[in-house]
Amino acid sequence: MVLVDTSIWIALYRKQRSEDGEKMWMLAARNEAAVAGQIWVEFLGGFREPSIRNAYAEKLRAFPFLETTRAAYDLAADLLAAHPRLGAGDAIIAATAISSHAPLWTADRDFHELTSDGLRLFS
Repeated sequence: MVLVDTSIWIALYRKQRSEDGEKMWMLAARNEAAVAGQIWVEFLGGFREPSIRNAYAEKLRAFPFLETTRAAYDLAADLLAAHPRLGAGDAIIAATAISSHAPLWTADRDFHELTSDGLRLFS
């Protein structure tokens, strides 16, 4: 399972990089592209029009959903305290990936500093 970060969903929506689309198709075909709560909120919250938001929510429902446990929230607080520039949302995403043993696919370079904390990155 690979946790797909908001930055990748946005890039796919904007059709910014064709290699992202190819990777997503590969992961989706194997049912290995996952979403989590924080990513769900960040991506869908960007669509102001309810019909568009609902259409993308329906598409996201096809992907496995990684739950964020209490232990992951504890880890997120530790990550945020150690890396305050990260922000609470990204700390939750990183902690969800770490606690789920899932690599994170992201275009956000801020996550790279968390590899020493156990975050694995997908490329």
